[in-house]
Amino acid sequence: MEKFNFRTAWIFASVTADDGVDLPLLIGTADSLNHAIPTRGQITRALKALYACGLVDINGVHVQLTPHGRAVADDGFARRGGRFSIPDNMRKSLDAANHPSVDSKPDLSFITDESLAAAFQEYRKMLRS
Repeated sequence: MEKFNFRTAWIFASVTADDGVDLPLLIGTADSLNHAIPTRGQITRALKALYACGLVDINGVHVQLTPHGRAVADDGFARRGGRFSIPDNMRKSLDAANHPSVDSKPDLSFITDESLAAAFQEYRKMLRS
């Protein structure tokens, strides 16, 4: 059984929007769940792990849950607790689930220092509007 750390569960919880997320939405959701902005390394490591377990699809700059990922996320959201317990609840659901194995590697070339800086600026603009 795969064991997931808090950071991976935090990123997983940040990509659960029904229509998926781009980098500004991922950053904004992550900030709202943990009062922190994830680093490039945290995002890429988490997305690699989530992709390898069949939890997310990555299409260009868009990250979306797979049907398996949606089922795991729904289980996490059904657990008790408030907003700040969501990453821990997602970790419990991630750890409890049986995951398929994906042999291919995700294309994360869209996650660069520059794209993250631009995404953070876009997130800040969303906060002000």
